Order: sequence, then structure tokens, then C-alpha cells
Amino acid sequence: MSLFEIVRWGNESDDPLTGGPDGPDTCFLVRAATLEAAVALVDVLLSRRPSERVRSQAQLAYLIGEDAGTDATPRILRGPYLQSAYNHGWRQWMRDDDSGLWCES
Repeated sequence: MSLFEIVRWGNESDDPLTGGPDGPDTCFLVRAATLEAAVALVDVLLSRRPSERVRSQAQLAYLIGEDAGTDATPRILRGPYLQSAYNHGWRQWMRDDDSGLWCES
């Protein structure tokens, strides 16, 4: 199983300084076999919390490593947590629209 950090730009907070699309990003640590499986878990969770300030779907994904455990169940291991998304040299994919197409960059 792979470990992904799945990101939505910004956060739901109404705070004028730290909320919205320019605030810290909403992140999730996810264990899944594929990028699509990891994103599906997060998108379901985000769709349950619609916001007028940020999108209700993930927009960025990092492949950050491999899970050495024996459990093959895909799941969100941590999140949502707020932090600025930063790539530490990992493979990354982005989607800018609702088409669902992920592009590796």
C-alpha cells in the first residue's frame, strides 16, 4: 500500500486572516493502493462538508512513501489537518477542475 498526502487548497474557516482559499491547506494522510482510491476517500469526506469559500474536493496529491504494514485496507490515517502543502521532492499530481483528471507534474 502506498502513502499519499491528499490536499485541498485552503480551509473552511471564516477567519479573514487564516481561512478560505489562501489560508493553510486542508491535508489528509491516506493509505491506499492507488492515487484514485486515496482521492476517493478524501473526496467523500470533503463533499460532506460543503463550503462557499473552498472546493469540496481534493486538488493536489503527493506520493510520500510505502506502508510497510500488512493491513491492505485503504483508509485515512490522519486528517483533516491544516498546514501549507509543500512538496519535499515527492511525486505529485494536480487537478484544477471538476473533470477529475489528475496530471502528474
